[in-house]
Amino acid sequence: MNIKVIIALILQLTVYVSSYADTCYDNPLNLSNSPKAVVGLYIEDLATGDVLYDVNGETPLIPASITKSVTTATLLSMKPASDKFETRVLAAGTIKGGKLNGDVIIKAVGDPTIESSYFKEYAGFADSIVAGLERLGISEITGTVVVDQSAVPEEDIPLGWADEDLVWSYGTSHHAANFKDNKFILTLPSKKSIPHIPGLKVSHTSAKSKLKVDRKRNSSVILSKGIIPKKGQSMTLANPLPGKSMCYAVLSAIRKNGINIGNTQLNKHDVATEIYVHQSPKLIDIMRSLMFRSDNMMAESMLRAFAPGETRTEATKRELQLWTIRDVDTCGIVIEDGSGLSVNNRLTPYFLADIFVWMASHLKASDYVSLFPKAGLDGTMKYFLNESHLKGSIAMKTGSMKGVQSYAGYKLDKNGYPTHVIVVIVNNFACSRGKVKTEVENLLLNTFPE
Repeated sequence: MNIKVIIALILQLTVYVSSYADTCYDNPLNLSNSPKAVVGLYIEDLATGDVLYDVNGETPLIPASITKSVTTATLLSMKPASDKFETRVLAAGTIKGGKLNGDVIIKAVGDPTIESSYFKEYAGFADSIVAGLERLGISEITGTVVVDQSAVPEEDIPLGWADEDLVWSYGTSHHAANFKDNKFILTLPSKKSIPHIPGLKVSHTSAKSKLKVDRKRNSSVILSKGIIPKKGQSMTLANPLPGKSMCYAVLSAIRKNGINIGNTQLNKHDVATEIYVHQSPKLIDIMRSLMFRSDNMMAESMLRAFAPGETRTEATKRELQLWTIRDVDTCGIVIEDGSGLSVNNRLTPYFLADIFVWMASHLKASDYVSLFPKAGLDGTMKYFLNESHLKGSIAMKTGSMKGVQSYAGYKLDKNGYPTHVIVVIVNNFACSRGKVKTEVENLLLNTFPE
């Protein structure tokens, strides 16, 4: 098919096409104010290496959530798929006569799944700690519960995350201690939070307008403004202090089961006894869940798991270094996070395609391909090509944000093996998002006829 026809199929509007093949830009393209759309399109046959389509393959574009396919490839290629997060809980201090003269210490390691609604079979974190205390014969604790978050360095929210996203559950940050998907339900005017967040500050301003909520960057104060309905209003928001919610839940469970415990940390301990070790689901299961649902917080946890003990910024640097060593084209690439929520991210179709080709020949190829939702069947791809002959044979991660729609992944054969890599990134489109989706479907139907 003529490449001009392909472009028309995708957008049916003016396309800004330029060649940057011979130049590597330290400052990638700033497309935010461009009045014209930019299409990045690359499809390659894995068996022959033939390139079916290459439009702006070298152009750095805003990728949105297809960034998650890079994050998972990075971690999966370096860690066993069966690895798990292990959160150790210790009785720090001496135990004598049923009394722990010390504290219960939760050694948080960045596990994003503790009490997650997406892994209900792993629930019971607080109850398991209580059971561990009872096995040790502890009926009194002179100290309190302490959540040690030192293993995962805190870092400011990425500058590329939109301020208006931060208060909502999809914009929640990843922490050393994550609890209940780092979400909570806030009810106004009572200011009640579920799960409870000790010390949560909610500042309300009355105004003759629809109720709105906000949270300033790197602040834990919830700001609400407008008219609160007479019956009250509840909303699901990002929990800025999940470690406090975790601590409160464990304290409450201990007290509920008749174990006396104080409120003051004792700090210094010469000995520690293991109470409980909480294991997360396997990394492969976490990655599949986050890819199917496009979970931002879990994606950030996978990035941090790639570089334990380092900051997010250090992890992204290591990630780029890894793919550079593997001869992946990193020209013009900027990665600020693991989820793709940052508008500062810039990926090229070449970069993504190189990674997909590399992973398709890796010993974990089948694991990696299984992370991508299949057209017409799974997650964010459930209604994509769902009434076509390509149902189940296109496996792609999707991405979307204002002015961005992207798809990246594989074409599969009847046995589920990848035959082609596919990357489509559209920035600054003026038509509806549904129109872009339809034209990308048309592109694939024409490229892979029955």
